[in-house]
Amino acid sequence: MAGILRTLALAVCLATASGCMVIEEMDAAAAKMPVKDKGDAKPDPAASGAAAATAQKSAVLENAQRWWQEATSLAPAEMDSGIARCQLDGSVQFMSRDDCLSRGGRPERASG
Repeated sequence: MAGILRTLALAVCLATASGCMVIEEMDAAAAKMPVKDKGDAKPDPAASGAAAATAQKSAVLENAQRWWQEATSLAPAEMDSGIARCQLDGSVQFMSRDDCLSRGGRPERASG
C-alpha cells in the first residue's frame, strides 16, 4: 500500500512539473517573437476581404472583355496563315502548317 501511494505521489509531482516547463518555454518563445504595433495602422476600407475580392473579380472581368475585343483567334500566339505543302499518308495535300502538323504530316513551305 505504501508503494502505491509513493508511486501516485511521484506521478502527481512529475505531471505538474512538466506542465510548468511547457508554459515557461511558451512564454520564452512568445517573448522572442516580433510584435506589431496595431495602434499606428489606420484601417483601410479597401483592404477588407469582400471589397478586395470584388475588386479582383472586376479586374479579371475587364481584362477578359478587353481580350475578346482585341482577339483575332483563339490561339494564345499568332498562327501562321501561310499555306504549306503537306506530305500526309503518302500523298501531297495543301493546307495550313498547323493543320498539317496536327494531322501528323510533314509540312513544306509552299507560299508566304
